Amino acid sequence: MTPNPRMISERFMARKEGKFIPATTLNLLAAAWIQFQTHDWFFHEQDLQNKLNVPLAKDDKWLEEHMSLYATKPDETLDSSDIKCPGYKNLNTAWWDGSQIYGSSESVTQKLRNHNPDGKLPLDSRGREQFLPRDQDGNVLTGFNDNWWVGMEILHTLFALEHNAICDALRKDYPDWSGDQIFDKARLVNCALMAKIHTVEWTPAILAHPALQIGMAANWWGIVGEKLTKIAGRLSKTSEIISGIPGSGAEQDGTPYSLTEDRHNLYQIPNPFDSAGLSFADVFYSFGINYPGAITNNNYPDFLRNLRTPDGQVRDLGTVDILRDRERGVPRYCEFRRMLRLSVPKTFEDLTGGNKVLAAELAEAYNNDITLVDALVGSHSEPVIPGFGFSETAFRIFILMASRRLKSDRFIAGEWNEKMYTKVGFRWVQDSGMKDVLGRHFPELRETLKGSKNVFAPWEMKVGSKEYKGVETNA
Repeated sequence: MTPNPRMISERFMARKEGKFIPATTLNLLAAAWIQFQTHDWFFHEQDLQNKLNVPLAKDDKWLEEHMSLYATKPDETLDSSDIKCPGYKNLNTAWWDGSQIYGSSESVTQKLRNHNPDGKLPLDSRGREQFLPRDQDGNVLTGFNDNWWVGMEILHTLFALEHNAICDALRKDYPDWSGDQIFDKARLVNCALMAKIHTVEWTPAILAHPALQIGMAANWWGIVGEKLTKIAGRLSKTSEIISGIPGSGAEQDGTPYSLTEDRHNLYQIPNPFDSAGLSFADVFYSFGINYPGAITNNNYPDFLRNLRTPDGQVRDLGTVDILRDRERGVPRYCEFRRMLRLSVPKTFEDLTGGNKVLAAELAEAYNNDITLVDALVGSHSEPVIPGFGFSETAFRIFILMASRRLKSDRFIAGEWNEKMYTKVGFRWVQDSGMKDVLGRHFPELRETLKGSKNVFAPWEMKVGSKEYKGVETNA
């Protein structure tokens, strides 16, 4: 609890005078996308028998005397090393298996799909739109529906539509297949397509640096590039440098695949269709022209620092993020960099790149002890490399796990071929991008996206939209 997580949140998470700091190289779809993906990869189980209580200052405006949240439930102790470096239960499958759509267990998957020969996911039609089904309480029936908002609504619906489109394409080529065969293969293709979009579109958008543009494209296509790979296939059977990670052979590097706790701290971020008469295309367009918040100090939205969730709990997510990192063993900033073999700042001004005002604020909050600076606060405080959407410290973990997720996956690094995916499925992944997916299901967006080089960068605004001058748009 040292320094107090709530105090850190108040000083380094809260927006100053409510001021929003936009990430002007991205659109809001990029922020929704990463939440959509992290819902596929991890969700920690809470220990309902153990609470963590954060003490509050006397002048704190919080309604209670302390801020409480349930502790994270540790995984089973299998070895003495688990005591020193404990793991924590993940309720979602950590693979790129689309579990946010399909569920993390066979029983959940069976409940979510229809069992008709078409192999499709059920959608409810209302007017010209198709919606995810809901239970009697209005909860969305999908693989993972916690932390739901309109960003999750549009992306879950989009890739449910994409699943069903893949089913139609497979049925044409395989008329005798059962519904199970169609469903399973469509899921495989859909998941690979999401992995590709994340690798060659989302990541280059958030890391818009020339070297990263080449590097992330090479993760999928290799240094030989997309055109040659599509024509000739893999030129090297095993080299991921020459021909990319897909098909290079799965490798665990001696450690069972998992997502590290330090990776989790990288991603911090009523039905409007009924109430406002909006279409999905309208909402996607709004996400395309609006900026997300920059990943930096003093930029947590006010509502997320006083968030009431359906279970009745009220949380300050700035406090939660600091406390969770400490609880789960993420090293403090200096130790974090030392363990990554990076240079370690000796002074607060070293950390901030010479920003004396910020350095003084950090020194005061952390009692002049630079070793106490939390990894999240430190990474928000260091200078950002031009084009990067987040710090170099966070980037080191990001790029490691981005590649490991592909390289460890049997269905991407191992059996990346037409035999596993079918000819039509393999081509579907290789020839499609996010622009294709959006245009396939919402053709009214095609004209707007015609000049877009990256769907996760701000879209060109229509004439009527330019009348709005809010800071969160690309006006």
